Parts: sequence; structure tokens; C-alpha cells
Amino acid sequence: VEVSGLTKYKKPYHYTYKYADLADVDKSIMDAIKKTKQDNRPLLTYYFDIDNGAEGVTVETVIVDAATGYSVRTNKVWFKNVNVGNAQETASLISYGKRYSLSAAFGIASEDDDDAQAQKMNQSQVVDENAIKIIFEDYVNNHSIKAKNWIKGKHDKATGDYIRQLLGDYELNHHLDKSKQKAIDRRKEKDQKVKEAVSKIKKPKSEDEVIKDIVDKPKANPFPDKKEDAPMSEGQQSLFDDILGD
Repeated sequence: VEVSGLTKYKKPYHYTYKYADLADVDKSIMDAIKKTKQDNRPLLTYYFDIDNGAEGVTVETVIVDAATGYSVRTNKVWFKNVNVGNAQETASLISYGKRYSLSAAFGIASEDDDDAQAQKMNQSQVVDENAIKIIFEDYVNNHSIKAKNWIKGKHDKATGDYIRQLLGDYELNHHLDKSKQKAIDRRKEKDQKVKEAVSKIKKPKSEDEVIKDIVDKPKANPFPDKKEDAPMSEGQQSLFDDILGD
């Protein structure tokens, strides 16, 4: 199929495509499921969980084990609805969402159909990076609730991809900064322990310090028990004087 025209921004477009619509994808999957049946019972089935919100459409494929009822959900896919209020366009978007989710769930690669191309032509992929950075920095630096709610909200694919890029860069840098600070703190702690250990080691005294200790240390009396406090007699004094030559 060949399609051409103008986008809402008055830019011309032209493309060709092949596609399998939702009915074709569904039939291919159901035919494959029937081939896996045991005792004439299929091993599994599936259904869609759809949320048609004010801003866009969210679709999940839920795969169910037919024997146990155990179910597994695919990741949610969300598409911005630029034609809210237009039933036909919204139905086309839901159809594309189902087809996209179902194909992803069962690993089917298919070309975009006309619903997909129409939605892609209508959705703006222009990202105002400067404006998003301002909001992101307000969220990171000021912990703004308003900025947080906007970042956590729903966005078109291009905006969502850019926000995830900013979050990834921030988390990586934050992790590196924390690791660097931890390394610095560990180094400081180790240096402090070394200083404390060194301060507890007694340095050997120098030769001058040893001599000073010997000279300044008071000498003990070798005969403390021989000391007499009684005064000398005149004879003892005379003899002592003779010895000293006085």
C-alpha cells in the first residue's frame, strides 16, 4: 500500500507498507495454539487488558495456562491518543495496541499496518530537551512534587525515551559519586588509624636524653639504715678535723 499526505505540522509524507492486521495475527497464534493441544485441549489462551484513558490507550496481553489458570502479563504498551473524542480513530488506536502487544507477546515480527502509520504521522516525535532538563533538574535538586508527578506521568515515546536517558545518566553519576566518596572516607579512616597507632609507639631516647636522666635522677642513699642523727662528740669532731686537715 502507498500512502501520502501532510502531517498536522504541514510536512509532506509518503510511505509504502505491508501488514498483517489484528485478525491475521490472532488467527496465526490460535492456529499454533491448536497444534499444541493435549487430549483435545489447548495448552493456553490469552486475552487483552485495555485502559482507554484521557490521554492515551494502554494495552496488556495476558497469557493464561488453560490447565491451571496461571497467567502471565506482558509489559504495558501505551500510545498517546491525539484524537480523543473521535471514536473511529480511538478504535483504530486500540486495534493497533492489541496487535502490537500480541505480536510482542508471541514474538511475531510484522510490518506496520495503516492504523500504526496513521498514529505515527499524528504523533509528534519532537522533544524539547531544554524544557525537560529544567523539569528534571527541579525534580533532582529541589525534590519538586510537581516535577516528580510530571516525570512519572505518561508521555509520547520520544519524550519517554529522553526522560529514561536522563534518569539512567543521573543514577549512574550518582552511583559513581557515592562510590568515590566511600573510597575517600575509607582512605581517611585508614590514615587516622595509622596516625593513632604511630602515636602510641614510644620513640627510643637519644644519647643526650639518657645522660640527662642519669645526671638529674636523685641518687639513693646506699646506707639508709646506718644514718645517725645524733651530734658528734668533741673527740669525734677533733678526729674528723684532723683527717680533713683543718
